[in-house]
Amino acid sequence: MPTSRIQELQKALQAKSAEAERISQTFKVEDGGQFVVSSEQAKAFRKVSGEAAEIKALIDAEQNLTEVKQYLDAPEAPPAAASHYGQRPGMEEKSLGDLFVESDSYKHAMQAGFRDKPYIRADIEGKSIFSLSAGTVTHQVLGSAQNLGIAERPFRKFHIRDLFPKSTTKNAVLYGARETGWTNNARQVKERYAADGTSPATGAETDTWGRAPRSKLTLTPVMYPVAEVAHLLDAHKNILSDEPRLKTFVNSRMVEGVKYAEDWDLLHSVGDGQSITGIYNTPGVQQYTGLATDQYSVQIRRAITKALLAEYDPTGIVLSPTMWEHVEVEEDKNGAFRVAIAVAIGAEKKVWRLNVVETTAMSDTDFLIGAFGLGAQLHDRESVSVTVSSENGTNYEQGLITFRADERLALEVPRPESFVIGTWTTPTTG
Repeated sequence: MPTSRIQELQKALQAKSAEAERISQTFKVEDGGQFVVSSEQAKAFRKVSGEAAEIKALIDAEQNLTEVKQYLDAPEAPPAAASHYGQRPGMEEKSLGDLFVESDSYKHAMQAGFRDKPYIRADIEGKSIFSLSAGTVTHQVLGSAQNLGIAERPFRKFHIRDLFPKSTTKNAVLYGARETGWTNNARQVKERYAADGTSPATGAETDTWGRAPRSKLTLTPVMYPVAEVAHLLDAHKNILSDEPRLKTFVNSRMVEGVKYAEDWDLLHSVGDGQSITGIYNTPGVQQYTGLATDQYSVQIRRAITKALLAEYDPTGIVLSPTMWEHVEVEEDKNGAFRVAIAVAIGAEKKVWRLNVVETTAMSDTDFLIGAFGLGAQLHDRESVSVTVSSENGTNYEQGLITFRADERLALEVPRPESFVIGTWTTPTTG
């Protein structure tokens, strides 16, 4: 349906909303705060509200038809899901490689024939599973601070950072507190008690007012350093003149190199005051060992229960590609897959309602589930940037240039009990 039709309906909806507002303004309010509404006013208000609801339903239907029409009018092409999970066609976006070749410094260097000692830099704002870790898009990312849905980006590998909501910092060191214990004493509190504070009230002057019990929260001060992840790669100077190859080099080698190291550090880094402390090395993280009587997907579910018993609702799971394959191809006694994964346009990689990130930074022996965002937070100090210079070592003699990709970030884990490290046990049953 044409957009103009939707706009007309939206204007009609605004008119009905304004009419409903005018009617509500005629309601009288008594001293006690009670509304006094006549039967005619109530009838008119219900009529306008119903008409507004019908218009809203028409707008929704028109929008759905528009999407269907766009789908039917789209040129024939292989389905995006055949190439990558969660890919949606038609999304306009730019990778860091795109931004690199579009930067002013690159254009100036290109105009000079790359003869003036180029030093080119391209930065990218970090996006958070509230994110895109190495790209910007024009569409709204999936999820919110309550629903950590993976933000989609075509032809893109998901990383652990995608499980976190977006957060930035301007500090070099973060100071926080880690919860190491919680005693919840919340209960019903009666208005009055007898003089002893526990017996039912007697009505005498000796009665006391009810007092809420005090819960206890044990906190430990923690310092979270902002660490740098970086690497260098040399390439022949001719790559600067080959934009398609340059984009691929920046995206697949420079950026992905940083992101892979980031995945490993978020899991396994040993904090030493300058490096982040990975979740595996954070005190208080729970442990779970699977049962041989359970399939792999069931072992995941039982690990989820441990987090739930600690009053945390997990939002993501990290596992190796090999173990994700085992989970996806599990079959029941009838030969049907146990875990239903819809490999289709717009599908999300999920198991037990958790967003899944598969990474080679995770060994085949373990998996991690947790409440990303509530139990831990990733803070970007400097998002991924790529710089290039010809002034490094013997580059001039060899016709080389040096690329550097780096980022600065901190990992805060205030509630380690929200994470469970699972140890796989090979199932003995089908």
